[in-house]
Amino acid sequence: MVNQNKKSKSIKVILPVIFTFSASLFMFHGQAHADTTTDTTQNQTTISASAGNSNGNNGNSNNNDNNEQNNNTLMIQSNSISTTATEQFDESKVAQVTNTDPTKGAVDLDQNAVKSANAKVPSEVQAIISPNNYNTSAGPQNASGQYSGTEGLNTSGLSQSQINFLASIHDGALSGWKNYGVLPSVTAAQAIIESGWGQSALSTEGHNLFGIKGSYNGQSINMMTREVYGGRSVYVNAAFRRYDNNSQSVDDHGRFLAVNSRYHNLLWQKDYRTVTSLIRQDGYATDPSYTTTLNSVIQRYNLTEWDRQAIQGVTNTGNLDDVSVHVDQLHLAGWHASNDYNSSMKHFIIIIDANTKQELYRSEVAGNYRPDVQNVYSNLKIAGWGGFDIKIPYSSNLTGHQIQVVSRYTYKTNGEPDGGQDIYFNPVDLNSNVAFLDNFDINAATNTLKVSGWHATNNSIDEPYHFIIVYDATKGQEIGRYKVDTTSRSDVANAYGIYGAGNSGFNLNIKLNNLPVNDQIQIISRYSDQLDGEGNKTDYWFAPKTFNTNNGNLDSFEIKNNKLHISGWQASDASVNQKNHFIIIYDKTKGKEIKRILVPSVNRSDVQKAYPNIANSGKSGFDITTDFDPAYAGDEIQIISRYSDQSNGEGNKTDIWFSPKTFTENDGNLDSFTANGNTLKVSGWHATDQSAGKPYHFIILYDATLGREIIRKVIASVERPDVQKAYPGVYDSEKSGFSTSFEVPGQFTGHKLQIISRYSDKPTGEGNYVDYWFSPVKFD
Repeated sequence: MVNQNKKSKSIKVILPVIFTFSASLFMFHGQAHADTTTDTTQNQTTISASAGNSNGNNGNSNNNDNNEQNNNTLMIQSNSISTTATEQFDESKVAQVTNTDPTKGAVDLDQNAVKSANAKVPSEVQAIISPNNYNTSAGPQNASGQYSGTEGLNTSGLSQSQINFLASIHDGALSGWKNYGVLPSVTAAQAIIESGWGQSALSTEGHNLFGIKGSYNGQSINMMTREVYGGRSVYVNAAFRRYDNNSQSVDDHGRFLAVNSRYHNLLWQKDYRTVTSLIRQDGYATDPSYTTTLNSVIQRYNLTEWDRQAIQGVTNTGNLDDVSVHVDQLHLAGWHASNDYNSSMKHFIIIIDANTKQELYRSEVAGNYRPDVQNVYSNLKIAGWGGFDIKIPYSSNLTGHQIQVVSRYTYKTNGEPDGGQDIYFNPVDLNSNVAFLDNFDINAATNTLKVSGWHATNNSIDEPYHFIIVYDATKGQEIGRYKVDTTSRSDVANAYGIYGAGNSGFNLNIKLNNLPVNDQIQIISRYSDQLDGEGNKTDYWFAPKTFNTNNGNLDSFEIKNNKLHISGWQASDASVNQKNHFIIIYDKTKGKEIKRILVPSVNRSDVQKAYPNIANSGKSGFDITTDFDPAYAGDEIQIISRYSDQSNGEGNKTDIWFSPKTFTENDGNLDSFTANGNTLKVSGWHATDQSAGKPYHFIILYDATLGREIIRKVIASVERPDVQKAYPGVYDSEKSGFSTSFEVPGQFTGHKLQIISRYSDKPTGEGNYVDYWFSPVKFD
């Protein structure tokens, strides 16, 4: 027996055989159905304790107005250019290949192209994004294989989906004869007619191929259907059985006919004409032309071949386990089991172009023993030894084709049909184009744009040069092109059976100088057969990204040593092009800018650690001390951190408006209130932000009983380091102390006396002043 000994290896033969098919498409729609009587989620990281948080991220401003924000609602200005538009890649816009060698470090963008892009108006076309196209493996199929069972049928003129449909019902139709005595040709013809080749609403929504009414395992679906009564067509709404898949429907069809006694006369009948006549007479369908339609379909597609297989016990099945490319070889593995086999037959594997039917490869193969197949199909003449596992050289005549693998048993030594059986397996594309961008982020440590990933395509066999292109999708402009050396990617090779997958990686670092951070930046990976990246090429367009992150925090905003101290950070990708950093002090109450200061960058390693993908985040800090105009004391004061591309802070700019603060701190304490006779000694402190611009410090003695002032004194302020320590952010808190005495006339004995501390801009104690009233004390 052939399946007892491994077949000897044979020589490959390549022949230019052309497979041609021609016939008109024959399509039926379901018109008759069987009756039944039997039921079967803004998140900001804070680096340090803050006096006020930024009230917005990603806010860019590109307006040229000189007036600052004047609005009750705090915001980040955001009048940036729209980044949602792009246009089709125009080859006339391709920049010259950059001369910088990417293997020697970070590369420069093409500055002329960047300048050209900046001068353009944003386009309105959606960005191009390549879909992953991968289908180089047939994958494990069911036991019969997707194309098993169509051998011997007339499939000429059928679409691929129709051939697939026939293959999907083949085994079930043959089982219907074995289990219930229902002729396979009639089962197939009914499935074609009733389901419209599996495309009817009933079959697509409920996998009901035969229009059987009722319910299956408690599941049903309601549909409108046409019935013929007394020669007239009427439409009714009926419940039909719902199945989980087509296989259940085919099996249930055989069971349905077997358990309903009115159909028993057609069981085990071997002539299809008899069965089609009886099934109409038994009441399966109300359409008087049902028998004629069934006969026509059976004859047209030679469905009696399935009757022959069922009655004579012919089984022809198989599976294509793998079609994949590894390094430079195409791997084909699977099995083909059949009892229509003789030990004198040869086993051939043939590859054809699924579209043109042109043969691309043919070879006789040695049997590769498959015990799993042998266990399932032990009764077949060729089963376990029907396995095949071959590798053939992968060449450009295979690339780009949708191939179809054919397994054939034949007596012919050249592989032409002669006895035996064929199996046509599912077509597989060999034009895969798959890629992934592992990294597309700014590296704040090096201030470069890191681009890394992989791109595998079968077309790279003829396109050996790999390029990475930087594309401004907003302006439709290429701004950099770099020929890169591919790197090893064993992970890609393990996951994808594509030519060159194991050597598909790329790495590139791009300098950020003049990167259009407000535009959509897109990476294109390209394989080309020319050194300039043109000619024949295969592109993969990754999703675009806009580098306009803008984050910040106000760490300190206080009056210190009679000065306004401001510190914090603003990390913004826009700082790549907007290199001037300003701190603007803004009076929100009056709606006007007080001053702006060009500040040096302060190193902030903590910010870089928290935001490693924002440009210049490691140098995003600011820490300044400036005079504070007392005229603005009591107003809401707001700090704006700004990056600008002009030395005056205008032009294109990116702001963060931090939360405003009003310097209205006013606090004090009466440490001592002692009387010795008519002498009253008092001491304490009074610290207030509003003492700025009020140089005269008064202590006023007030009769709370009579409600009138008794006397006031101008005093020299006393140093109070303890108060400064407790209130470091209050203006002049270090000189907030007082100590003085009053001679109190006897007439005030027994009255409640009150101390008032006052700062005034007038030597009389009037004018603009701020008071602190201490609690009254009875004078005895």
